[in-house]
Amino acid sequence: MEFKGITVGTYISRKPKNNKEKDVCANCKIYEKIQTDKHIDKEKEYELCKNCEKCYVSKTCKALLTVGRDQTTGKTNRKTFVADSEEQALNDALQYKLDLNKAGGPRIITKSNKTLVELVQPCIEEQFKLKKINKSTLKRKTDTLKQIAKAPFANKAISKVTREDVVNYLSSLSKYSESTIKQNYELLCMGFGEAEYQKIIQENFMSGYKRVQKPASEYKSHKRKSLTLVEEKKLVDYLMNVSYEECSYKYLLLWQLTTGMRIGETLVLNYENDIILSKNIVDIKRTQTKDENGKIMIGETTKTNEGTRTIKMNNLSRQIMDMALEHKIKNKDKLLFCQSNGTMHLENSINSCLKRIALKLGIGIYEDYNKKGELVKKTDVHTHMLRGTFATRCAEAKIAPVVLKQILGHKDIAVTMKYYIDVDSSFIESETDNAIQYLVDKNIFGVELPETNVA
Repeated sequence: MEFKGITVGTYISRKPKNNKEKDVCANCKIYEKIQTDKHIDKEKEYELCKNCEKCYVSKTCKALLTVGRDQTTGKTNRKTFVADSEEQALNDALQYKLDLNKAGGPRIITKSNKTLVELVQPCIEEQFKLKKINKSTLKRKTDTLKQIAKAPFANKAISKVTREDVVNYLSSLSKYSESTIKQNYELLCMGFGEAEYQKIIQENFMSGYKRVQKPASEYKSHKRKSLTLVEEKKLVDYLMNVSYEECSYKYLLLWQLTTGMRIGETLVLNYENDIILSKNIVDIKRTQTKDENGKIMIGETTKTNEGTRTIKMNNLSRQIMDMALEHKIKNKDKLLFCQSNGTMHLENSINSCLKRIALKLGIGIYEDYNKKGELVKKTDVHTHMLRGTFATRCAEAKIAPVVLKQILGHKDIAVTMKYYIDVDSSFIESETDNAIQYLVDKNIFGVELPETNVA
């Protein structure tokens, strides 16, 4: 069935139920009849084969609509519509074509009228092919690009996009977090930079002295880097005393508090290959990640090159490890921490559990409105805060930044140094007193200062 710019068809696929049998259909009399009888269409073919005892037979109805053409590559751009019947697939394609015509019809893409999205997408894909980014980052950048694509300016030729268009878009992002704004801004700069390189635009207002600046975020985050000493003690007391049956995440959460490992690294620890009890060490080689479709998977590497490291277990973390090994569930991936059926834990589930515990213990409580407009109690505690808590305690213990950077597997020491700012207030006061006493001991001011009592 063909219409102008639309091709519709039904496609039958077969998969042998027994994977060892490859040519099941070759010896099938029904299939032989299908191949020789020209009067049997795809619908009839499916009806004849759908109850086959040797094959899984499925039917897919598709409509392919031509939505444009790229003159620089010669590639025809098409959109696929899948439905339960050819008629429905065709109707969906026709409706889309009708909407497309209202918007000006199919576009012939030339070098001069490419949109921001059309310029950025190949750049992201090239980064992935060159191993500059991993699958999860590819998906994150692609999702950000989809968000940008919803803006009107992103769907017109980049040569016609004005500075005001970009400023208005960026100003609309001010309600989002710093990280979200940064991700959007990065792709905008990438798109205009590529347009300048291809000589599509003469002026790139996303670079240089007069570039459009990244907007400041008005988003008020309740997230902190770490728990206070009092809060940490509350949480540890609860986890040490709660039964494993009541909280199966207890050793996982305690492990994070005593090692500072990322949650993704913890969730893919292999109890056979990564844990060397005889040497009291744990090798960190990989992290939990997502593929380009957003499916959770075990990554091949850590988050950064520096993330690949070996940590020495201390007395506390070794005790937690021993208890975790006692409760391990045998599974095909040899995961130390996994669900009762042997599959990977999901970070969201662990995060939800930790928040329930924090609400119960009264840790990090604040009030905010939910989606129903009701004022409810919430907590700022999250799984990454456990890593931050470990790092902050290390900073308070005066571990050198360069050493802590290695323990945490940070790429940039500037990230590590943030934990030296988030230390406990009582620690700051005591350290300030130490500094003052040092000045007194050295007679810097030439006077004796009265002793101070820290409450």
